[in-house]
This record gives sequence, structure tokens and C-alpha cells, in this order.
Amino acid sequence: MEIDIEDQVAALVDDRAFQEIDHQLRRFNLFEAIGAIKGELRHSDFLAFILSPARPHGLGSELLLRVLRTIFAKIPPARREIRTLELILADLERAIIYRERDNIDLLIDVEELGLIVAIENKIGAQVSESQLRRNKVTVTQKFHNHRFLFVLLTPHGTKPEDSDYVAFSYTELADVIEALLRDQREGLSVEIAVVLRHYIDMLRRNIVEDDKLAQMAIRLYEKHKEAFDFISRHQPQPTSLLDHIQKLISSNKTLKEDKHNPAMLRFVPIEWTTQRQLNSCPPSGWTKTGRSVMFEIKANEKGRIIVALVLGPSDREGLRERMYTEAKKRKDLFVGLVKPMGLKWSTIFSIELMTASEAKGMGQEEQIEAIEVAWQNFVDSRLPGLKKAIIEFV
Repeated sequence: MEIDIEDQVAALVDDRAFQEIDHQLRRFNLFEAIGAIKGELRHSDFLAFILSPARPHGLGSELLLRVLRTIFAKIPPARREIRTLELILADLERAIIYRERDNIDLLIDVEELGLIVAIENKIGAQVSESQLRRNKVTVTQKFHNHRFLFVLLTPHGTKPEDSDYVAFSYTELADVIEALLRDQREGLSVEIAVVLRHYIDMLRRNIVEDDKLAQMAIRLYEKHKEAFDFISRHQPQPTSLLDHIQKLISSNKTLKEDKHNPAMLRFVPIEWTTQRQLNSCPPSGWTKTGRSVMFEIKANEKGRIIVALVLGPSDREGLRERMYTEAKKRKDLFVGLVKPMGLKWSTIFSIELMTASEAKGMGQEEQIEAIEVAWQNFVDSRLPGLKKAIIEFV
């Protein structure tokens, strides 16, 4: 029997489950209205406010206590700096929360316990292991005779390579806040209860996945597959983020653009342009500029964006093999190196500026904001070491 797509779409719109999802996703949200969704700075500002016992929200130190207990519960008892009972009995009202102190997103000073909690907050950007190490060194050197708790806060609880850090997710954070709302419903002001509810809803609509909504969506898709597939085929295509990244490259005076194409951006550090061996590739072998090694940025249709460092087909004085061999020894710096070495092109470094899962559900403005943060993180923490190493190799 021939399927009438108009009837299929109409049935989808009339489905009560579809209407419920639509209602939940379209419901007014304060944080979405002011664009505070993927911006790490705004999240950190809000968290500093609601975690601080001294701020005028009426929560006292209860939310801070619950968050710290949740984090400590993830640490094996033998490794905990603070015992759970010690934390419960402590007076946290004098705890101080700092923003961007020594470039640390959230720094919590619990004076009574002699405890310093350093929280690195990452939403749209990649986690920089060098930044985590740098934060840890800063805190341990500055706060003598203290106990420490290092936390990495990410949407899905990304596990850091540094074992001194505890992974904490926005899913867990939303659960903690929601439990507080449920337990203290009568004691909270209407204003703070509304704000916290909006924050939880915003997190589950944009940062983490709401399991209930996800299951409803799966059942709805199975029931109305033809209608969803028809709509998907006709959705408008977003403007490529590569255009925005090209502006970021061109505005950086320490970088030199190479020949771009619609699917790829290329650039090199200025320092490399004067190195003869780094510009010895035959123009017919790669690009007309004769670069031997270049950074390439690619994006796919799902929003995944990768920046990679690629060796071109230059055989001058064994350059390719020498650089590949040296890069392979530096696993800490040359992450994402592809084995074995390619016959013409070899990727010796690659990271994601944005994953497909991060891009999913973001509006274009949110993607641009996330890309800007990830790009700056790459320029500040990755690029200097790579620039220096390549010059040392040649």
C-alpha cells in the first residue's frame, strides 16, 4: 500500500508523545533566553553564585555540601583527603568560592577543613591535560599545608588522564540540584526555586541527555519513521563553521594561511615559512606554496571539526621519515598520530575542536562560541609546543 507522506506527517503532529516533547523543548527557559547555554564562563559564574554560602539565594551551604559529598563518594575511601563524616560535621558557611583565581575556573576554599577544591569546567572545548597539570601545580604551590580536591566538570563526566582529578558530570550536578529542590521545596523562595528548575531544564535540554525524553523520542521515531525521514531530508543546511574558523586564523598575526578549499582550511605558523626544509615539497605534489608540513582543519556534515598536522610528500633529505620518527617518540605532544606512516601524507597530530555529539542540538551561535573556546585552547596550549618541536626536528 502506498504511504501518503502528508498523512504520516499529520499523524506525527497529532501524536500526544510528540506534543509532550515539543512542549518540554519549547517551554520558556531563562538561561536559553539570555544565551547562557554552552558558555563555560556563564556556567562557572552561576555555579560560583549558587555554591557560595554567603550569596543571597537562601541555600546556605547545603548545595555546596551535597556537591562535595557527591564528588568525594566517587573517590575510593583510602584515597580521600576528607572523611565523609568530617565533611558533614564541618561548618561550610565560611567557605569562599573564587572565580578565575590563578586562571582556575572555580576555586573553593573551605577554611575549617583546610581544604582547597579546584574545579576545571569544560563544556564545548577539549580537555587540555597540560592545563590540568598546570592548575594542580599552581594550587599545590600556593596553598601550603592544605588538603586538595581536583575536579574536572564536563557534560558526560570525561575521565581525565591525570589520576589526581575526579570526573564530575553535569548530569550528576543536575541530579544533585534536583534532589535539593525536592527535599527543601517548602524552605526555598519561589524565585530561587524557579531559577534552579530553569537551570536543570536547560542542562537536560542542551548539555546532557534526558533519559526519559530520549526513550520517548526513540519510540516516537519507530512509530513515525517515514515522517521523520521525510523531514530530515528537507531540513535546511547550516552555514559551514569553517568560514568562522578562517576568520580566527586570518586574525592571528602569528599564522600564515595556505590554500583553502570548501572542505578544508590550511595554515602554518609564521616561523615555519622561513625554514627551507619545511617548504621543500614539489608544488605539484601538494599545494602550490610548496609546504612540507601544514595544519589542516576539516568539518563533516555532523558538525565534527578536526585540526590535524600533516606531513606532505616531501622526500628532501629524508625529512618526512625523520619528522615522523621524532613525533612518534613524543606521545605527550603529538597526540592522534596515525600509524603507519603514509606513502604521501602522514598525520602526526590531531584533536577534535568539536565532536559530533557536542554539535548535536547546538544552535549555530552556540557552535561558534564553543569553537572559539576550543580554538583558543588549541592556540594557547597545543600550538606553541608543536611549533617548537617541528623546528627542532629539522
